[in-house]
Amino acid sequence: MMENNAGISKKPVVKVHVILLVAGILVLSAVLAILVAYQAGLIYGDFSELARVNGEPVYVKEYKMKLLSNTTEVINYFSQSYAVETKENFRTDSYSGEAPVEMARKKALDDIVEVKVQQILAKEKGIIESTDYREFLKELENENRQRKDALKSNKVVYGPDNYGEIEYFNYSFDNMVSKLKEKLKENELSIPEEKLESMYNLLKDTRFKLPDDIKIQVISIGFTDEKGIINDDLKSKARVKIEEAKKRIDNGEPFEEVALDYNPKSGVLEYVFTKEKQMAKDISHPELLDEALKLKPGQVSEIIERSTDFVLILCKEKKSTGYLPYKDARKQLLDELIEKDYQEYIDKLVEQADVKINEKLYRRINVN
Repeated sequence: MMENNAGISKKPVVKVHVILLVAGILVLSAVLAILVAYQAGLIYGDFSELARVNGEPVYVKEYKMKLLSNTTEVINYFSQSYAVETKENFRTDSYSGEAPVEMARKKALDDIVEVKVQQILAKEKGIIESTDYREFLKELENENRQRKDALKSNKVVYGPDNYGEIEYFNYSFDNMVSKLKEKLKENELSIPEEKLESMYNLLKDTRFKLPDDIKIQVISIGFTDEKGIINDDLKSKARVKIEEAKKRIDNGEPFEEVALDYNPKSGVLEYVFTKEKQMAKDISHPELLDEALKLKPGQVSEIIERSTDFVLILCKEKKSTGYLPYKDARKQLLDELIEKDYQEYIDKLVEQADVKINEKLYRRINVN
């Protein structure tokens, strides 16, 4: 009896081994299938690697962030040329031989490569610690948590109460680029002082000439009644009068004498536009200044129609006030040169970058 029991007890053990073996094979097959699917780009997650730029990963989520931020820009671009009414139109219509959706995808990829190149450079310069998008998301989460805590404590919070992913990325990236430019000024983008001085002298007359002090005289013939309401009959009569005044001036009569005939009560109207007022945008009659800027001293404008009157202006005098000093123009020139040189520097780094793209995965990502 005991021998029979011993023989029977061995059978379940064999079955368990078989079940475990089959289960193991199934699990292994599933894992291999998943790995093959990932490798083929059939399935992917937020942190699947879409590309590598100089060895640094670009994740699907990172690319989609840039794709989403660019899609609206691309749609707006195409909608200026033709109506884009539906998402299907956006996917299938084309402009100049290129589909909008493909343009958006390609632009997002180009942009993210340029972003990654700048992040790598900022990391090398000690401005940021990591280029990994997962680290950025942790920073975003921490930033929003701090803002939430500050608001609960009734503390002042500058900016939004809660940052969105695209919004915070743009904010962080812009700050990084500003610091990077400052760092590069020390060496890679250093600009000799003589180059700035030469540029200043070259642009002195076109860019840094200060506004002239301008004095004008004005003949004004209104066409409103005593209540200030525009009157068509008065407007027609005012038009005749201003044309008469213009003809007399063109025939050589002094502007002031003609002005006294048509403005007997107010006499000769006179305005002065100083350099200070022009630079401060503190101008009471900007439309008259615009016309005066076109005139040389002694010249008279054509007839100008304003909301309630017709006017003629005489440019009485223009006095030069000199140029913006070099020390004040220097920063503006330096910023412009740095911006230009920085973009050229980054373009060169992008051109030289080692970019490896997971083409299978890239082709599977759609514009949402």
